[in-house]
Amino acid sequence: MKKKVPVKCIIVIISVFLFLLTPPAVYLRSLLVMSVYSKQMQKESIMKEKGFDIHIPGGLTTWKTDWYPFVMTFVDNKGFQSYTGNENLSLTILYNFPAFSLLNGCSRLFDKNSSYFNGFYGAYLVSDSSGKPYGFHSDGTIHKREVTSVPEFDFYWLVLEDFGLSPEDFVFDCEITEIKENISYSGFDGWTRIDSDIMVNQACHTARQNVRSYLQYGRPNEKDCFEFAAIPMKGRIYARYFSEWNTSIFYYIITVDNEILEECDKKILSYSKLEQVLPDG
Repeated sequence: MKKKVPVKCIIVIISVFLFLLTPPAVYLRSLLVMSVYSKQMQKESIMKEKGFDIHIPGGLTTWKTDWYPFVMTFVDNKGFQSYTGNENLSLTILYNFPAFSLLNGCSRLFDKNSSYFNGFYGAYLVSDSSGKPYGFHSDGTIHKREVTSVPEFDFYWLVLEDFGLSPEDFVFDCEITEIKENISYSGFDGWTRIDSDIMVNQACHTARQNVRSYLQYGRPNEKDCFEFAAIPMKGRIYARYFSEWNTSIFYYIITVDNEILEECDKKILSYSKLEQVLPDG
């Protein structure tokens, strides 16, 4: 005679199943998946290879519901090599995106009514095995095309393409508005600050099936959205080449709101730390 499943067990199973469909569960899934994946990427990063560490504060730094709790790491050497046509390059990206809305179950990256809409901050690390300082001319001045090619590659190939944007519809126009040299930042002198106006596609779109990025951002549920429409944004980069690591580091912020950009710079990104990692023993 078969035993009946206790009613309490059925209730628990149903409750767990229903919870997994709620916005808080989507957020918890994102935190779990991205913490594990990011740690794996760190093992393949330029930092690990060159023996230094870079710590960028996350959204828990402030009391506001602004950014995701922690900064993540992503490595795409082959993709960037293919994009630039330079097989000597390695690319590691440290990035953060807008905080989740527990009501909507997705990042405010998709929320056109949020001041954090379409925003990112973090750092690009580029190393050229030929020994050339990527992003800089021989006299130490900024190589504008090389510098802007990194966020251009990031926005399309690592974000928007997975959401479903086609290459022919991608927009990335960057006009540098100001360059300031010899800036002190992140505990080091000699940075160059680059401010720019950017026109780029928005992330807001109609949700699709089988999109891997929804694991981290959640599934967009915006209505009346002008799908992937190009919008004006503000960008800021702090660029410096570190010869001891043969690595160019580009701290970056991209937002639709200049006030949010300044706030992120002052209260979060400027507290980033760079340090040599001493070998064990």
